[in-house]
Amino acid sequence: MTPPASLERALAPLSRRRFLALAGAVAAVGLLPRCAPDRPAWLRPSAGTTLRMLSERSFAVLTAATARLVGEPGAGWIAEGRVAPALAADAWLGALPHLAGPLAQGLLVLELGTFPLLPKLRPFTALAPESQDAVLGDLAVSQIGLKRDLYKGVRSLAFLTFYADPAVRPLISHPGPFGRGDVAIADAMRWTPR
Repeated sequence: MTPPASLERALAPLSRRRFLALAGAVAAVGLLPRCAPDRPAWLRPSAGTTLRMLSERSFAVLTAATARLVGEPGAGWIAEGRVAPALAADAWLGALPHLAGPLAQGLLVLELGTFPLLPKLRPFTALAPESQDAVLGDLAVSQIGLKRDLYKGVRSLAFLTFYADPAVRPLISHPGPFGRGDVAIADAMRWTPR
């Protein structure tokens, strides 16, 4: 399955209408901050990088959520800049621009949603890692289907963009696609945990 097709299937539950309603509820509470919080360098696109589909805030939220979802050592690789899942998502969304709106709205809800919608009072990217885990955990087990859909969409996109990056192959002991390089099929079928 191609990355854009995988992305379209993963983000299908995030309909534009549903997230407009949720983002409107967040805005109605009046909690939209006027300025973005100071973010560490690893949550910002590198200098000279132009984002086509994601905003800088969406880039930061997706990067932070991906780091929490993939865990260590992947989170360290993201922080070091060895893997850039949000850049991959931005490129993939260029092929599927109709998904950019719902994704941006879902990431905005994750970033700015507060109590009682989400168990936090500050932006997602300003939280400590343990608090980010608690927010994602709340989304995953919520009784509200829209919150579970948000979690599934962000999780799917995070995993697609992280594990599709060729730089991650040594981390997961994946030799790469068949027919490329000097990996025999028999070697590729053999798995040894590290």
